[in-house]
Amino acid sequence: MKKSAQIHKALTIFAYTVMLTGMTLLLAVVFRYPQNHLIPRQMIPGVGICVIVLLAAGALWNKIYFLIGKRTPLYLLALAIFGVLLYITSLSRQGNENTLVDYTYVYRDAMNLATGGTLEYTDYFVTYSNNLKPMLLLSVWFRVAVLLGISPFHFVLLRNVLLVLLVVWACGYLTEQKGDCRWRFPILLTFAFLLPLWDMVSVFYTDSMSFGLGILALALLKKAGSTKTNKGKTLWSVLAGAVTVLAIIWKITAIIPLIAGAMILLWQREKADRRVLMQYAAAAIVFGVGLQLWANTYDVTRKAAVTANPVISWVALGMKEDGSWTNNTEFVDHMYEFSTRQEKQQYSMEYIRENRSEFWNPVHLRKKASYNFANGNLGASAFLNVEYSDGTLLWEMFSPWGKYYWRTCQYCFCYLVSMYVLLLIGMILSLRNIIRDQEPPVMLMICQLGFIGIVVFLMFWEASGRQMYNQMPGILLGSVLSIEYFWKNLSLKPRK
Repeated sequence: MKKSAQIHKALTIFAYTVMLTGMTLLLAVVFRYPQNHLIPRQMIPGVGICVIVLLAAGALWNKIYFLIGKRTPLYLLALAIFGVLLYITSLSRQGNENTLVDYTYVYRDAMNLATGGTLEYTDYFVTYSNNLKPMLLLSVWFRVAVLLGISPFHFVLLRNVLLVLLVVWACGYLTEQKGDCRWRFPILLTFAFLLPLWDMVSVFYTDSMSFGLGILALALLKKAGSTKTNKGKTLWSVLAGAVTVLAIIWKITAIIPLIAGAMILLWQREKADRRVLMQYAAAAIVFGVGLQLWANTYDVTRKAAVTANPVISWVALGMKEDGSWTNNTEFVDHMYEFSTRQEKQQYSMEYIRENRSEFWNPVHLRKKASYNFANGNLGASAFLNVEYSDGTLLWEMFSPWGKYYWRTCQYCFCYLVSMYVLLLIGMILSLRNIIRDQEPPVMLMICQLGFIGIVVFLMFWEASGRQMYNQMPGILLGSVLSIEYFWKNLSLKPRK
């Protein structure tokens, strides 16, 4: 083996050792300190049972697939049924904008602009500009619905359901290898059993509007690379660029899978179609600049550039306690005393310097990790946080006052953490095979790095369980790929 190859292998082993250490510590915190008053001694066996069931289901599916084959029409029918059920179930959530305060501001002012009115909450958007462009984009969707003479809620709900279906397709497509698409149906089932999805799809906030956009962009780039015609390459590349820009605007964490993909492809020295990459970059730049110019036509955008909270303020917000907004109101209130972005940035930097020791406090890190990653319902309860029942099963399941809230939290925790465990299993097998000079699947490595990426990000950012919601497609994809990798490493390969 050449010296350069030895160095590459050693660095890869080191990187996986670090990731495994981080995953082990994270799981230790998650199991020991679950959210929603869950009991650790109940959750640990529950997660264990879920992992065993999922691994067994993967082995069973290999045999079923051998008997039935691709059956693309059957898959498309299942996808359509899933979409219809998701849409019908979500119809009952109309009016949910009156729950989370930030969402209320975004929803109402988007509707005001769509109907020709003026902004009611200008002070909010010139302070929290991260929600300004999402509000403007949502107003476009509402305006189209108004022009078509249909309900804005029903119209945007359709958009969100179609996005989920596209993301499910993208995950299935990213698992395909040489025409083998056996894992697309199991991936569809993982989405169907993700209970928070059934509540969050009806929310037109940044978390749900950015759901899986990074994974979708990856799939579009793969499609562009595999297409033989120049027109096809251009079409898929441009679409990938547009989706990437939308991901950045809705919620920038949605592009973490793209960043992980670029890093893995560079590290593994994988060949990439330069034409596709250039067209993708050009499309992203054109769409990005175009949307920025459009946003600048609004006075509130220009005002926000001077007065909005700087990015660093979200890091400062997460420095103490569990890193959440609720437990750091002192910092939040003090920020209102400043009128310019420059003053706010200076104060945020001073606050970070003063609380550096607090940030590295093990108790703080433990609380923050628990708040971010041990909340199985992914913050869905924030949009049903009302005491009065609306008579729906979703309220009973996700509202803190609901009859089935605790049981739902138990299920959601076991489901989510079982995905973490599957990712850990995939990392262990990847490290073992790298030591044996066997490369893990590239897509699995991307999902693993993407998960570590969101973990690192949220440990420095404001803590919020909802931040994990738009990362779930990558987590589910990585978990299914880990199941496949597990059985392949046990020499229980699917028959061909």
